[in-house]
Amino acid sequence: MQQSLAHLFVERVGKTASAAAAKYKENKGAYSELTWSELDRLVREIAYGLLSLGMQSGDCGAVMAATSHYWVASDFAIICIGSVSAPIYPTSSSSDIEHILNNSQAKVAFVHNEVLLKKVLGVASRVPSLEKIVLLTPPAKGKTLADLNVPEHLVLTLEQLRQAGRKLEQESPQLVDERIAAIQTDDLATIIYTSGTTGTPKGVMLTHRNILTVVYDLAGIIPVGENDMYLSFLPLSHVFERVCGEFYWLQNGACVGFAEGIEHVAKNMQEVDPTLILVVPRLLDKIYAKVNAGIAGASGRARRLIEWSLEVGKEVQRHKNGGRPLRKMLEAKYWLAEKLVLSKLREKIGPRLRLIVSGGAPATAEVIEFFNAIGITVLEGYGLTETAAPTNVNRIQKNKFGSVGPALQSVQMKVAEDGEVLFKGPSIFRGYYRADEMTNEVFTDGWFHSGDIGVVDADGYLKITDRKKDIIVNSAGKNIAPQKVENVLKTIPLVSQTIVFGDKKKTLVALLTLDEQATLSFGGERGWQFKDYTDLLRQPELRKYLKNEIYDKCKLLADYERVFNFAVLPHDLSVERGELTATLKVKRNVLKATYKDLIESLYKEDTVPVANTTSGSPSLAK
Repeated sequence: MQQSLAHLFVERVGKTASAAAAKYKENKGAYSELTWSELDRLVREIAYGLLSLGMQSGDCGAVMAATSHYWVASDFAIICIGSVSAPIYPTSSSSDIEHILNNSQAKVAFVHNEVLLKKVLGVASRVPSLEKIVLLTPPAKGKTLADLNVPEHLVLTLEQLRQAGRKLEQESPQLVDERIAAIQTDDLATIIYTSGTTGTPKGVMLTHRNILTVVYDLAGIIPVGENDMYLSFLPLSHVFERVCGEFYWLQNGACVGFAEGIEHVAKNMQEVDPTLILVVPRLLDKIYAKVNAGIAGASGRARRLIEWSLEVGKEVQRHKNGGRPLRKMLEAKYWLAEKLVLSKLREKIGPRLRLIVSGGAPATAEVIEFFNAIGITVLEGYGLTETAAPTNVNRIQKNKFGSVGPALQSVQMKVAEDGEVLFKGPSIFRGYYRADEMTNEVFTDGWFHSGDIGVVDADGYLKITDRKKDIIVNSAGKNIAPQKVENVLKTIPLVSQTIVFGDKKKTLVALLTLDEQATLSFGGERGWQFKDYTDLLRQPELRKYLKNEIYDKCKLLADYERVFNFAVLPHDLSVERGELTATLKVKRNVLKATYKDLIESLYKEDTVPVANTTSGSPSLAK
């Protein structure tokens, strides 16, 4: 194991200096390429620039930017001078930005563009430690900083910082290398603030050892090499993309293509043609829902062929995961299914895409099984910011859908008497920054309390059943894991998101969101009469379809776990409305408060699950 992340960066540059490190876009043009030596030059100029500003070992530098080569260059530069990086989500509220800058005592803040610059300037007067703000991209329309009317003593451009860096490098050419050599494995590398579904973000202190332990453990599990292309689009402010993307990228030397934004992923997939992506389950669900809607809308003969091919693919996966050889007849079926259907489905999703790693939230077993059945390996993993991302990852040779896999080599895991999963090992965080009391609350005899409820099978594979704080206790005292119910409902074609409620109530109710385009196509193919999506949500035919699907899916659940009423929201959940975190996790408390009256009304009607009915108000497809 290398001494630090900075040493890992130097090692990577030395190994593959002339190879492509990254592809990126500027001004909506074509992708440009950056070699490892060019990235090294950018990092060193920024690092020397920071030293020219007086940054010391242990000082904090914040990064508030879109996922890009600017993000990683700023991060590496901070780390290579022995300082500590503190990411801030670009979608963060002003209060969270102020809290993170103050709590981390950031001296320098990198911001991506003018919009984020205004956000930071809005709180800068209340952050005594903040000395400089670096604007990573030039102002729009040829403007200068003077045109933006910003404080000259506080704001500088990236180019100005690099110029200062080049000047200092000429005067002291060994300075950065000396800083790198001085970094110790147990030094603090970064403070990652939890996106959190509730409460003020907590600063998770991660050392070089914490992160390097995970990076080296992953080397034998996620097969990525220098010939791979990886599309990066999740927030680098989140531990999943940061460790499994940015830092694992250093270890394996693949080329990373930075997407223009999560809304452009489909287009960028075609341009970059990746072999690997990291996703949160929400994105897998969207792809699956779109494909599922297409299958449902296919002609009878075509639909039967697709469904048969998928069943063959699933049977092949069951044999492989069970270590059983394929029978001759199954081999022949698979050859035919591959030729007629499976290869075509893969081509539509990504011609070269061979591996998807899913994390950040629980995935649906049926969705993961689908991707593996068509020949794209999806490995689900699990981890928290406090564990430096993954503690568990499924294995290619034994991929148990619905589980998050066995623990990594360096991780100890056990389940407490109340079902909470506990962890111990060199990847577990040092503690919450400047919050000893909160740190003490989550450790018992060195074991970290994850806050998640789970079970471990005979093979050591962990299955997360719910968040401890999210458990629903109904009026009869039954404990219900909402994620279990939600994952069942998410397998309904058209459904994109589900949120279940029912604490201290006799029955469960759900709020649903639908894939708008898939739902419009679905309704049109069936000849339903509607003017637009809003009008479609009011149609009794849609209500009837969803009610029948919920009724059928809930047959898989215990009586007390079944959803007895639902409403469809007129829009998808969003980060902008505060309904999702930056990593697309649902903020249950926000939704519960926002839709309080609607949720309460659901308990009062439709309290018996009857199939093939159209009762209920059409308002919000309720």
